[in-house]
Amino acid sequence: MTTPRPTHLHRRSSSKWVPPSAPLHNPISIFRGRSNRETGSRVIRPNHLFESPRYELTNYRDFTDNQISTTKYTIWNFVPLNIWHQISTKYANLYFIFIAILNWVPFFDAYTRYVGLIPITFVLGTTLIKDGIEDYRRWKFDNQINEKTCHVWDRDRCAFRKTEWRYILVGDFVHISNDQDVPADIIMLRSSDESGTCYIETCNLDGETSLKQRMVPAKVIEYSKKDSAFKPSDFTGIVTCEKPDKSIYTIRAKIEYEPGKTDVIIKENMLLRGSRIKNTTFVEGIVVYAGHDTKVMLNNGRAPHKTSGIEKLTNKFIIACFLMLLIMVVYGAAASAVWVGDHPTNTEIPYVLSNTPQPFIEGFIGIGAFFINYQLLVPISLYITVEIIKALQIYFISNDIQLYDPKSDRAIDCRSLSIPEELGTVTHVLSDKTGTLTENMMIFRNCAFDETDYGSEGSKSNPDKPVRCEELYQRINNSMHNPVQKHFFANILLNNSVVVNTIPHTDLLELGNFEGGVYNIGNSCFYDVTEEKYRQKLASLGKEPTEDDLSRPDVLGIPTTIQFDDRLTVIVEEDTPSDSPVPELSPTSRDSPETATPTSPSILRPLSSLSSFSRKLSTVVRRSILRPISDIIPVRKRLISFKQQALNPYEAESPDELALIEGAALYNYVLLERAATSITISTPEKSEKRYELLLTLPFDATRKRMSVIVNSPKGPLMYCKGADSAIITRLTPQSADDNRVKALQSHLDDYAKKGLRTLCFAMKYIPQEEFDDFLHSYKFLMEDASTEREKMLSEKADELERNLKLSGVTGIEDRLQDGVPDTLCALRNAGIQVWVLTGDKLETAQNIATSSGLFHPQRPLKVIENEGDAEVASESAGLNIIMSPAAIRLAQDGNVHLMEALKKAKTVLCYRMTPSEKATIVNTVKKKIKGNVLAIGDGANDVPMIQAAHVGIGITGKEGLQAAMACDFAIARFKFLSRLLLVHGHWSYHRLANTFLYFLYKNANAVFIIFYYQFYNGTSGTNIVDPIWGVTYPIIFTSVQPVVVGVLDQDYDDETLMSNPERYVIGRENQKYTWKHFFIDVFDGIYQAAVIYYVAHLTLFASEVSLWEMGFYIATSSILVNSGHLALLVRYWHWRLVFLFFFFIFLNFAFFFTECLTSGALMIPDPPVWMPIHAMGDSRFWYCQIITVIVALCPRFTSMCLLSSLNAGTTKS
Repeated sequence: MTTPRPTHLHRRSSSKWVPPSAPLHNPISIFRGRSNRETGSRVIRPNHLFESPRYELTNYRDFTDNQISTTKYTIWNFVPLNIWHQISTKYANLYFIFIAILNWVPFFDAYTRYVGLIPITFVLGTTLIKDGIEDYRRWKFDNQINEKTCHVWDRDRCAFRKTEWRYILVGDFVHISNDQDVPADIIMLRSSDESGTCYIETCNLDGETSLKQRMVPAKVIEYSKKDSAFKPSDFTGIVTCEKPDKSIYTIRAKIEYEPGKTDVIIKENMLLRGSRIKNTTFVEGIVVYAGHDTKVMLNNGRAPHKTSGIEKLTNKFIIACFLMLLIMVVYGAAASAVWVGDHPTNTEIPYVLSNTPQPFIEGFIGIGAFFINYQLLVPISLYITVEIIKALQIYFISNDIQLYDPKSDRAIDCRSLSIPEELGTVTHVLSDKTGTLTENMMIFRNCAFDETDYGSEGSKSNPDKPVRCEELYQRINNSMHNPVQKHFFANILLNNSVVVNTIPHTDLLELGNFEGGVYNIGNSCFYDVTEEKYRQKLASLGKEPTEDDLSRPDVLGIPTTIQFDDRLTVIVEEDTPSDSPVPELSPTSRDSPETATPTSPSILRPLSSLSSFSRKLSTVVRRSILRPISDIIPVRKRLISFKQQALNPYEAESPDELALIEGAALYNYVLLERAATSITISTPEKSEKRYELLLTLPFDATRKRMSVIVNSPKGPLMYCKGADSAIITRLTPQSADDNRVKALQSHLDDYAKKGLRTLCFAMKYIPQEEFDDFLHSYKFLMEDASTEREKMLSEKADELERNLKLSGVTGIEDRLQDGVPDTLCALRNAGIQVWVLTGDKLETAQNIATSSGLFHPQRPLKVIENEGDAEVASESAGLNIIMSPAAIRLAQDGNVHLMEALKKAKTVLCYRMTPSEKATIVNTVKKKIKGNVLAIGDGANDVPMIQAAHVGIGITGKEGLQAAMACDFAIARFKFLSRLLLVHGHWSYHRLANTFLYFLYKNANAVFIIFYYQFYNGTSGTNIVDPIWGVTYPIIFTSVQPVVVGVLDQDYDDETLMSNPERYVIGRENQKYTWKHFFIDVFDGIYQAAVIYYVAHLTLFASEVSLWEMGFYIATSSILVNSGHLALLVRYWHWRLVFLFFFFIFLNFAFFFTECLTSGALMIPDPPVWMPIHAMGDSRFWYCQIITVIVALCPRFTSMCLLSSLNAGTTKS
């Protein structure tokens, strides 16, 4: 028996705020100016200062909104733009349209005009549908992005309201919670941290998963104070910034709060679209760039049109065919005019149905007739067949079980259906590093602070986790008071940016509020929830809400991470028993409103139908904020999903630092707490030890070091860490003769040879007076607002970091993906030049290049930093080249010596690259080196180069799906690249090259049969074969066989191709599809056409057979010879293919029998009734077919046998 549902007063508009749209009569809704965006700097006033509707705001009119689109087309331009693209990239389509129009001109008396429309309509329509499906998938992903939500300040309600990203405007004040993505480029004005700082993850921007710190401008730091009563409506500042640009590392802007009171905005004040808030309950700020004006979108751009190299070369072949066609048409028209001129105009002219008074007119009519007759020379059937072949090739690639990753449960996703053959012609692979070659997983492996190396065997015992070295563990327990050891581990724990999480960050803004006598949550209002109930339930948490709870939603610490899902919009109207269990929301049924009761109080399960205070929920939920709030929500079932996530106590700006902290914890050196002015650690000898933090000198690329200064009994103590090149040169002069230092340097070299990321740790005591002077100068520079501020701070820190004493060294493994070294080796053996493009610093990139096997171990290494280095490198071949940012600029300028060096190089490593620079270097390799480029990456920062390359590969990794959505092929692991290229790429190239050449041959063969017949019919344009058969032959009788061959043929099996990467040279050097092959196949088609026609002609010479019977002879010979020609190309026979060959030969006979015995024959003059039976009853027919096949195929068969013997002899030798 169910408990009846009580009646509740409930009003629900939507779980998301949708701002009102502009009325249709409002011209702003149609014409939106872009004056400020075009002319230069923009002036932004907060939208909440204006009472007008959003669609009348200046910011709405002058700047783009936050909706993005990465599609190639819109719904309005899809059909015309796609057809234009097909015509501009495939020249034959323009010719086919011309022929289709010509067929409709009555003057030329064409009888195939309706049938002539079918091929071009099918070709354009098929490609239209295929491109539409591709673009629809992009549109769906864009919608997923545009429908993400965040909170935007609504001046009418004086509250933050959840809305979709697409409705955000420049000038909006937004509220972003922990672990949420930043929706636009925002100036940060407020943080839940009283110091005005927050942490962000920027892997979608620069590929780095490490955390970065951001801060509010100096003059608004009071907004973040605990006692601040700030509301967004209090902010009245005017933002002035430059027009949008691609640089993600620079910003030129300022905020004017009132005359004379301004803040200069630096990059540390900016939160860029695509970054994610971490380790911070919430941040708030004002939008300055939205949508396509944001830096990540300016770096990405729209998906480009890509055309394969085979198709581009085919366009040139089509032009050659068209020129050949023109010659044949001109000859035919001239010969027709001469034929008419040689006969009196008042008599019946042989082979001419209607007498033409003038030869010129007959020749002009002949032009149109011959264009129609010879139209097959430009093969329309080729495009129909190739589209089908590519689609089926993609299907089989998508279903290759060896490209499936069980760990992530992801198979390959072929997003482009147009360029599978490009996979077989790649000459250069340009790869991202982080997340593509590596796992983004740093593991503490080795350390040394004296003559002994500790932990060298750890990677063998457990390759996925740091392993405690028992020798070091015993050493620490036996000598806790060793000063060198103590300072080494103290340096590791103190000198970093690691943040210790004590509780998860829960933003109560997501949990609703009580205002004006109404409980509001998710834009729903509940009128029967009293304020007494609301406060009573909040009081059960031990805290009474205050007036600023809504402005500071982090006031309650909650032991569970609770995330309210957008599925709050789902309301199930069914009655629910008050004591019914709450079923589990499994991953496979997330759209279902049913959930199950948790079975363990330690595990949070999704909850729903929370209708009364008596409902029994899990212990964890009752102790959280969710139970009190949920209990006062009416019985109507709300689908709430949240999950308990494993609380990681540490978050770091650098994965190296996190690895060091985790490694130190193995030996009972633990970081407990990090505050603004102190750091607390635990050591084996003391459970809690607090250090007073005096100053932090942060890491920068110039110094390559980071230092912290703490207070000690002996005065200020500086701990410094950094790259060996940045530390060793700054040691005291006495260190050069110290045996301990020499031993540590030896260990350091050993770590580097293993491919580990190395760090040096040093220390020194600073006299108090010296430190006071330094601190005074350093603080003075920190207040400087000039563009030289960072440089001056770095130089000042450099003055203090001298005369150091080396404490120890560490080696950290950047975990490579499985199979990366083998894959890179296979690509090198295939003759593919591999480049790695990364935003990391040189040392990091070089270590990975060494450990991954990118650099050929037997090739010399050359670092190119200037033109002189390039000139030296150009004199050697097979180098492993490292290019600095300066060298990359030389490459972009096309430096001759550098281009020569790069062409000869074995592998190339480029470091400190921005996303747009990656795209630029891809274009440089394409245009200056003339390479066929494949780009592979896993983050949004890799999208520009993926789109710029001939083939773009995305890895569905930890950095989101942007790369996977923008690419042509998405794979789960880098190791799959070798099979994708060496097997599927090789097969696709082999199949399509043969298919293209076969169709060019076959169509030339068909056209020249008609051409030879013109010598014997007064060049009248009459066709020798059945007109219906002539049109349908290339698209029905001889199209399925090459489709099957083009999809399933294999010159080598997959095991052979994987074990012999050298065979990839066939496609890499384009050995099967060249001008030589084109002319050979076309001339072979011309030769075979002569054999087909003249054998039939001579067989029936001086006989009284009809024209249709001779056409039957030629039609049968054509399908037999064409099938035999294709059979010679096949390398992989199977019974299905044999069946198809015989089936279509039989279908050819069936067509003539059917046509001649039905009303189809009545459509043409002189119907050939019983013709096939009469012809096949004559032995001459069978002798003719045997002789034709043998003579036509003999040259090709003989040459193939000779070439096969020669190649076998070369291989054996």
